[in-house]
Amino acid sequence: MATESMIRTVDSAAWQDYRASNTGMAIFYGSDPISELPIREVPEEGRQSEVESEPNYETGTFGYYSCARTKIRSTFVKSKIRYLLFITKYAGTSEDFQGQYMVTGFYRVNKTADVKRHHIRSCSEYSCLDEKACMALRSDESRFVAVEDAFKVTPQVLKDWGFSGRLTRQSRIILTEEQASAVINFLRGKADITDKYVEETARLQPNIEDEEDEEDDS
Repeated sequence: MATESMIRTVDSAAWQDYRASNTGMAIFYGSDPISELPIREVPEEGRQSEVESEPNYETGTFGYYSCARTKIRSTFVKSKIRYLLFITKYAGTSEDFQGQYMVTGFYRVNKTADVKRHHIRSCSEYSCLDEKACMALRSDESRFVAVEDAFKVTPQVLKDWGFSGRLTRQSRIILTEEQASAVINFLRGKADITDKYVEETARLQPNIEDEEDEEDDS
């Protein structure tokens, strides 16, 4: 679960109600190779600043805890898109799904906030210094599912979505209401295991505080 401090920090932002159509945007994230669940990549010790903590399913936000993909978030807001869908190329421990592309979860975005000042103050790296604004997204509904329940993204699906080329962290696929609805309804029909994503991500995080305590005791 999200810690109280995380929730307090997110709640301190100047969130504004967000009106949108029921269209979608699918974006890519890297999954962790150590877990069976398709959680986001968990950084090894010393690499925390190199790996973005997105999607931040602990708080149902995107673009608050990291400044990555500023332009993608800006496009999302300017285009008045409602659903943010998360695609990964599965890298986890289940051999049956290795290397498969899949949508593992989504946000229904209902609030946005300009967090440029927060990023400059709080992030070790940020890319929004020269931007007029840096918009973070917050959801009132989020759902992440098991790898076997994910919506499989085949070459034919990508073709139907009008996407060609290689999926990367900078990829963004705009979906019509009909296309977005098909994926959202599919995932809504599966068990929501977001809590397990949160627990597994926390379990694999480098335990920096304990290591610092050990150094202080020595």
